[in-house]
Amino acid sequence: MVAGEVERVREALRALEAIPDALDRAAACAELLREWPELHRLVADVRQQAVRTAKDQGHTFREIGERMSVTGETAGQIAAGKNRASS
Repeated sequence: MVAGEVERVREALRALEAIPDALDRAAACAELLREWPELHRLVADVRQQAVRTAKDQGHTFREIGERMSVTGETAGQIAAGKNRASS
């Protein structure tokens, strides 16, 4: 289920806090932050494709937006690639 994947990402991020050595913890965070722009783009691309697929499957942007906790208008913008920074 969707919540499982999201929770695993959260757990991985919380694991950074649990790294006992401060220098190792700082280095791990720095590495993640260096990669963050590309990771953010990847998540945005996956989201955009999922919205487009849901639309192609007959869902309305309103339905899609409700599932994503955004407006239908925002879901349409995501599908069009015009809402790259929002959740």
